[in-house]
Amino acid sequence: MCDRKRITVRDARRDEADAIARLLIMAWPVEDFLSMFPDMDEEAFAAFISGFVASEDNLYSHSLTKVAVLDDGSASGRVVGMMNGYDGAQYEDLKKAVADRFDKEFPGSGEKFRGVSETGAGEFYLDSAGVDPQMRSMGIGSMLFEAMFARAKSEGFGTVGLIVDEDKPKAEALYRRLGFSVVGEKDFLGHKMKHMQKSI
Repeated sequence: MCDRKRITVRDARRDEADAIARLLIMAWPVEDFLSMFPDMDEEAFAAFISGFVASEDNLYSHSLTKVAVLDDGSASGRVVGMMNGYDGAQYEDLKKAVADRFDKEFPGSGEKFRGVSETGAGEFYLDSAGVDPQMRSMGIGSMLFEAMFARAKSEGFGTVGLIVDEDKPKAEALYRRLGFSVVGEKDFLGHKMKHMQKSI
């Protein structure tokens, strides 16, 4: 078992895009995305999303992301967890860059994504999170949440929001333990999601 003291949480870097993308898509219904992209497997999809992470001004940018890094003796450490978040009021603008790139690479695929509405003004939205499967049950997720709560507070927010699939009761239970409660419903690519919020 790894010593938790060897894990730190910090702002993500552009050169960590590949590692972040692999963890990021763990939070997604990947099979739904792959159905929109013919001839693309999960590895290729992660590489595609890495391009967003390495860029600015989109939902998945490294500039909106915190990473948990394991001190493994290398110069920069190994990324073992990630979480991204942003002002909900910026969601539509940040989403446009993603949908436009989808359409450029796979004509027509962006339209389905444009119909998604995850968040809006009034909350700091936690979009996606992922932890290396070999590093789970070590409190890394909680460390990332605390870092993002602190960031939201520093940006003047009093409310943090997220969505969770109704078919993932364990995830919902975790969020409830962290102080989130259900405030509504959302639809994400045909999945019924619960919209949860927490005051900070």
